[in-house]
Amino acid sequence: MSHISRNTQAVIDLNAIIKNYQYIDHLTGDSNTIAVIKADAYGHDASKVAQALSPHVKLFAVGFIDEALTLRQDGITNPILILEGPFKESDFAIAQKHNFVLMLHSEYQINWLSSLTQAFTCDIWIKVETGMNRLGFAIEKIEQVILQLSPQQKSQLVLCSHFSTAEQTNSDKPLQQLAKLMELVKKHDCKFSMANSAGILNWPESHGDFTRLGLALYGISPIATNPLSQALIPVMTLSANIIAIHKVAIGETVGYGDTWQAKRESIIATVAIGYADGYPRNTKSGTPVFVKQQVAPLVGRVSMDMITIDITDLSSINIGDSVELWGKNINIDTVAQQSDSINYELLTRVSKRVPKVIEQSQ
Repeated sequence: MSHISRNTQAVIDLNAIIKNYQYIDHLTGDSNTIAVIKADAYGHDASKVAQALSPHVKLFAVGFIDEALTLRQDGITNPILILEGPFKESDFAIAQKHNFVLMLHSEYQINWLSSLTQAFTCDIWIKVETGMNRLGFAIEKIEQVILQLSPQQKSQLVLCSHFSTAEQTNSDKPLQQLAKLMELVKKHDCKFSMANSAGILNWPESHGDFTRLGLALYGISPIATNPLSQALIPVMTLSANIIAIHKVAIGETVGYGDTWQAKRESIIATVAIGYADGYPRNTKSGTPVFVKQQVAPLVGRVSMDMITIDITDLSSINIGDSVELWGKNINIDTVAQQSDSINYELLTRVSKRVPKVIEQSQ
């Protein structure tokens, strides 16, 4: 029997994730909106997220086949796209057994496919290099790759590429990348997928047959200035409780390295969360937290298990009060900026010692 004594937790609002999916799916018109739940659904518990979304989603996507197998073990029956494709030749047999869609991006994967003694009948996506320079076949090799597919695979083929600057509305590159992909799509008369979350919001011409909804699914916009993102609801609320309150005299310091010094008599609260829980160690003093409908600043360095906040100007704060580090009241982007990081990283590095509390009203 497990015992949880701390109240440090990440609350996952599954109703919010359903609403976010439905909202974005509406924006994409006739496109099939894929729910990307790789990296444990960006730290939100992939199995729980998939269970909540399975009635609404035709296709999930994960990074590699191990993640997909975990979903199958947890009862998820929807088709699953493997974004990085097979890592081993034996992955084809696993994909065949479990109805996984494989995205192929390199010649060795095509060679594996061609050498299979038994026909591989699952759908194939082909990754095209259009400017990201990470994964994908060169444009001039696509025709040769397609020739190695079965007639069934050709009939269901999806050509896919990935934006490198979709967040930048003043960039010409997204439309240049899209044009390269569309030339191939027209030539081979097939379906295509280009838009990630930023592409969905910024580049509607890229929606195509499939959009890949990642970050925005979790209620966080890749482009905060885009008015379409205002309807998104943050899904994760990271919180912890105050475990000590003490007074600090003028001139005294707080935390390791004496990086913060009191310029007035101050009241400091210690909160039971630290960098071992995933709250970034280099988060700067002044970063806001939310406690009892009030905002307080972080002071001093983040410790392994604790942070300290200045509650001098707050009223009615007590030991045991819950403090929101990010969520519906504190924008995770603010914390990311104050820690020289990005929202993706903060979400995915919340550690396993922080319990996930799943909330979903019926």
